[in-house]
Amino acid sequence: MIKYYQLLAGRISVAERSEAQIAMLVSPGQEEINTLMKDYQLDEHTIASAFDTEELARLEYEDDYTAIIFKKPKSYNAEDRFLFRISSFGVFIFKGKVVILSDTELPLFDEKRFSRITSLNMFVIRLLNYSAYHFSEHLRMISRVNDELEAKLVSSMENKYLLYMFGLCKSLVYYLDAISSNQTVLRKLQNSRNIEFSEVERDMLDDIYIEISQCLRQTENLSNILSSMMDARASIVSNNLNVLMKRLNILTIGIMVPTFVVSFFSMNVLYPFSIGVEFENPFAFWGIILLIILATLGFLFVHKKNKW
Repeated sequence: MIKYYQLLAGRISVAERSEAQIAMLVSPGQEEINTLMKDYQLDEHTIASAFDTEELARLEYEDDYTAIIFKKPKSYNAEDRFLFRISSFGVFIFKGKVVILSDTELPLFDEKRFSRITSLNMFVIRLLNYSAYHFSEHLRMISRVNDELEAKLVSSMENKYLLYMFGLCKSLVYYLDAISSNQTVLRKLQNSRNIEFSEVERDMLDDIYIEISQCLRQTENLSNILSSMMDARASIVSNNLNVLMKRLNILTIGIMVPTFVVSFFSMNVLYPFSIGVEFENPFAFWGIILLIILATLGFLFVHKKNKW
């Protein structure tokens, strides 16, 4: 699907193909890719790299255009089970035109992120800034999820919460690679001589570089915290299981004490208080009940004294 836009009064507006300054292709089919290769002279490998999740962010200069492959967080799905993934998008800067390739829609009409745009270069900078902002939002979400899982692990004996934390650790490794490669691209753009940035645009690039550096440090801190605490959290789950087994053992012993007394007097033997084999003592039953109570109280006393 191809959508066309133009800059009007500092904002993004929908435009006809003939008047468009910006063309955005979202998950294009083979026919649209062939059209793109024909109209803009883009090679198939460069187009494919814009959708390759394993491709690192990069900056390339060609004769007719400048290619920026940038990383962004992939929209989270409940089926991912706390695994946050990475996706890519491509920005191709031509003279007087920009082509965007992405696997999902980009919020070009977001007034907070895409306003007061005076040039195509500034529009590209806003796109890169949106990616940095998106990473920051996901890192805050991961931090909150980590706190919730940690609270559940205090009393849980299930491994699923540990598996969720493994997913978070894996996600942060992906984020580290993606944010680090984005930082490298921004550094190259700051030193670029092929694209003429104004002073205001270079200041914006500096701000984005600072923000992406903060994201990188935050990701490193979260990754280190999660990695260092995984063994401790696994020990908590194991300890919770041990506590449960201990309680079950105490409960079993507590049940066995009165059971032993009843079983002893139920054997086919003569009793000191009976005549012959049949019970003729009217207090025999209540005597057994009393012994059960005394045995149970004795067990509870030993249990409390030894703090089992």
